[in-house]
Amino acid sequence: MENRQALPLKEKVAYGCGDAASNMMWGMTSSYLMYYYTDIYGLPLVAVSWILLVARVVDAFCDPAIGYIVDRTGGLIVPRLIRALAIPFGVTGFACFLALPLSPAGKILWAGLTYIVFGAVYSCINTPYGALSVMISRSATARVGLNAFRMMGCQAGSLFVALMTIPAITWLGGGDSAAQHRYGMAVYVLALSVVGSVLWLCVARGCIVRHPPAPVRQGLVITLRHLFGNRRWVLSNMLAFFYFVGQAALFGFALYYARIVLGGTEQLGANIITFITALLFAGVPACGPLARHLGTVRSGIVCLIVQGAAYLAMAVAGASMAGFFLSAGLLALAQGVMSPLYYTLLAQAVDDGDPRSSTGSAGLAYSINTWVTKLAMGLTGFVLAQFLSWGHYAADGAAQPPEVSWWITTGFVWLPLWAVCMQALCLLAWRDRA
Repeated sequence: MENRQALPLKEKVAYGCGDAASNMMWGMTSSYLMYYYTDIYGLPLVAVSWILLVARVVDAFCDPAIGYIVDRTGGLIVPRLIRALAIPFGVTGFACFLALPLSPAGKILWAGLTYIVFGAVYSCINTPYGALSVMISRSATARVGLNAFRMMGCQAGSLFVALMTIPAITWLGGGDSAAQHRYGMAVYVLALSVVGSVLWLCVARGCIVRHPPAPVRQGLVITLRHLFGNRRWVLSNMLAFFYFVGQAALFGFALYYARIVLGGTEQLGANIITFITALLFAGVPACGPLARHLGTVRSGIVCLIVQGAAYLAMAVAGASMAGFFLSAGLLALAQGVMSPLYYTLLAQAVDDGDPRSSTGSAGLAYSINTWVTKLAMGLTGFVLAQFLSWGHYAADGAAQPPEVSWWITTGFVWLPLWAVCMQALCLLAWRDRA
């Protein structure tokens, strides 16, 4: 029986390659794209804010569409989609960081077009990948093994980008000027893109779809009506939205906070990203024991209380380096402990909902959740860029006006603290139904 057989190691490694590829480019766009646009490519802040927002609006169509296509065509299309999109994934990811010497309007158009196209390709390859594990095996034990390798790939991709980006672009570019960083960034992202494409091809060739779901014939409108009638599914998407608002603010403003508020350099910002990323994953193993002891919802509330206290401590610490790292470490650990709970609650919501919405429509249910997370990051990026504009941030490295520090603190501390409070309200509403 298949459910008694362990999956081959090479297949589990191949599956983990997908998250390694995704998280290398996800880390680049979430942590360094705004910095690249403002300080390296020299785009106006207002244009940056609209690029980040419009790209997510386009994703409003891509994520649900690809989820619906997977549901309607059946599981056998998944490896074919991944194979077909592996090379476009790398090409479009590289194009996002390719600084063509264009006019000011041409730069804006190029940046917006490349980021939108990359977001569409990312949606079309990552959504089928997320559904692949249930098609590889029906064994709960085998799925745990698959997702363990997926998390290792995720960690490897995220930590590599956090550790290497600033040193790599400085070394490859030969210096710290904007022109040298433009060249260094292009070479560095080209290497990441080639590796990412190869990793996706490993997924397509190394993973076997043993249990492809049959095509779904239920109408889209009917499926959506049942999904949005599932209260817990709606709450789980709200939770994900506010969680990724906090993540986008934390990683998107780290470089600015390090330079303007803490008085450091881009390397300090990269060190902060690495520190937070490492502690996020260090907290993950504590999730299971805590959830078994307190329950899923109570564990989440405890983690949110700790996060709120950490943000308040960060605000009090101000420019104190020791105070910042202590509060950031506590924050990252609490977020790491809580991070698996979002997907646990989402799966529970889909399984516990109306049978018509949880049978045969998992692709659509999960793809909408993916879109919600990217919408949160796009909207947050728009707001953060507006904060920089309102603070009159000087991208050329000149002396910064005093008000920019307040706006950066607002984006890095107070905005995600508000998101933590909203998550707590969602969990309290979840408990009302328990």
